Amino acid sequence: MNKTLLAGLIITGMMIFIGLFGPLLAPHGLEDQLKIEYIVGEDGEGMVIAPPVAPSAEYPLGTDKNGYDLLTKLLHGAKYTIFLAIGIAVARVVIGGLIGLMLGYYGKQGTEKKGNSFWSMLNGIPIFLIVWLIMIGISINPNASSFMMSMLLAVVLLVIGVPSVASTIKEKTMVIREKQFVQASESLGAGGWKIIRSHLLPHLKESFLILIVQEIILILTLFGQLAIFHIFVGGTTMYPDPLEYYSRTNEWSGLIGQNRMNFYANQWIFYVPLAAYVVLILGFHLVSQGLEKRYGKMFSKFSHL
Repeated sequence: MNKTLLAGLIITGMMIFIGLFGPLLAPHGLEDQLKIEYIVGEDGEGMVIAPPVAPSAEYPLGTDKNGYDLLTKLLHGAKYTIFLAIGIAVARVVIGGLIGLMLGYYGKQGTEKKGNSFWSMLNGIPIFLIVWLIMIGISINPNASSFMMSMLLAVVLLVIGVPSVASTIKEKTMVIREKQFVQASESLGAGGWKIIRSHLLPHLKESFLILIVQEIILILTLFGQLAIFHIFVGGTTMYPDPLEYYSRTNEWSGLIGQNRMNFYANQWIFYVPLAAYVVLILGFHLVSQGLEKRYGKMFSKFSHL
């Protein structure tokens, strides 16, 4: 195991632990709100405490402008960011990988150029724009629960992301099916499913694993892009006067999107969720790079693989 992979696994492991047990570690309740207080000190001088409060002993990451603890919100919202991204990525690779395997193995010779142009056309459509157009009329003040809105976004991202995965696996499958060991199995009478199960899948398992991690990074990036335009995971609560947008789930990209106006004043409100989000993406990026290094080194020793 190389250092890059080890560092990535440590970071992602910590993040998954936070996603699982975050609410149990929260120092405050989600409904606990810091009110405006007037405190008189021992010297007789008074002091007004009002949100937002900068990071302190009682509030390690500070509070937002409404007096809610940022650390508590991050710990409660982690599960939506982490597990939804992982779930969508795994579903994309499983479904898209199966489609790609079938197209790559059973596709007729001479149709590759036409098929590649079709998949290239699908891959050229901006995913963010499609998701935004679908979700903009649904996510703002929805009647459905946060869980149902999260599942709806997951389905949209799944359907739109399958073609790119299928295209990638299809190209890899078409290369492997021309190998001598595959042709030898065919000449001995092995069926298509036997070859896929015994030859193609074992040779593609490393590609599937790396692809899952890369898809997680892509989905997290899409979460962030959508949040900039007030499309939050789990739905968006909009208040008209003054116009404000809030995440219903406290998902990390949603906290970034709703607090982006604090870029210049009370900056911790913006930078705290942004830092957590960047560390999460960095962890998966290190895992991806580490896996590529590990498998690249292994295949350099066994060139026949």
